[in-house]
Amino acid sequence: MSTFSTRDESGVLIVTFNDPSGLNDFRNTPLRDALFELVQDREEPRAALNMANVDYLSSSGVAILVGLKRRVETRGGKVALYKLQPAVRDLLHVMKLDRYFAILDDEDAALSELRPAPSV
Repeated sequence: MSTFSTRDESGVLIVTFNDPSGLNDFRNTPLRDALFELVQDREEPRAALNMANVDYLSSSGVAILVGLKRRVETRGGKVALYKLQPAVRDLLHVMKLDRYFAILDDEDAALSELRPAPSV
């Protein structure tokens, strides 16, 4: 089973984590590198991370998410997390990372958050 899958939805990269162990394994540099490469190839990358299958986050998982957000923001993009399980949402709240990440309930809300503002 692949650790994550991706698809494009209206210019937003949707990343679904299929197996949380890959995200939380500090030795899994191929996962981190693959995620970073996905956003490096995009101009103003916008990424929505479906966290529905992630029932816990280790320090390695947090580091990968923070690193991904930094990479995206240096290219003028945005990241949103959605469908967080209660334990993951609570962890991010305790770490005050709920102020750092856009956290939404579902994919539609994440896509709305990430769409560029219409130019006037």
